[in-house]
Amino acid sequence: MRAGRRGFTLIELLVVIAIIAILAAILFPVFARAREKARQSSCLSNVKQLMLAVQQYAQDYDERMPRHGNNPDWTEQIYPYVKNVQVYNCPSSSTAGPSTEADLGNLFNYSWNYYSSGGQNNFKLAQIVRPSEAIVTLDGDRYISYPWRGDGDVSNNPNPSDYIENNGVARHNDGANLGFADGHAKWMTPSSYLDRRLWDWDLP
Repeated sequence: MRAGRRGFTLIELLVVIAIIAILAAILFPVFARAREKARQSSCLSNVKQLMLAVQQYAQDYDERMPRHGNNPDWTEQIYPYVKNVQVYNCPSSSTAGPSTEADLGNLFNYSWNYYSSGGQNNFKLAQIVRPSEAIVTLDGDRYISYPWRGDGDVSNNPNPSDYIENNGVARHNDGANLGFADGHAKWMTPSSYLDRRLWDWDLP
């Protein structure tokens, strides 16, 4: 006579559930980091394209860099060289980026280095002392980015660490994607990029 099929006991079911919960707790952060790593790579590609557009713009305008706070703004000035609004959107940003060309001067997922120009100046590429170290743009949900003010108003200097926390500029695995004046882009942690020499293009 064939024996009847025995089901799981309550203890066995609880053990299985506990094992699944432990595996999920281990694997979910790994999956989340992998997903964010993919977003980080996509964002880095955006920054590289933006920097290529900045370089092309400068070549067409007597080697002068675009300006922020201008009309049109830097995002609009380089758009003829980008020709894709999605490049201005960071996939990890918690704020809306531009969806049409008309949004470019109003919605920002990438920020311009305000400190570099001390306000509104148009730097020439040749005037930048260390182009491979000079930050031009980075992850940031503000109109401009400035851990230090470049207009001489030291009373208004924000604390760099507060700036990072409040403006989404460490959103890729505790780091940010940055574009530099020589056209390259890379991911960096705040401890690496919060160096005033990287922001002030005049410093030797």
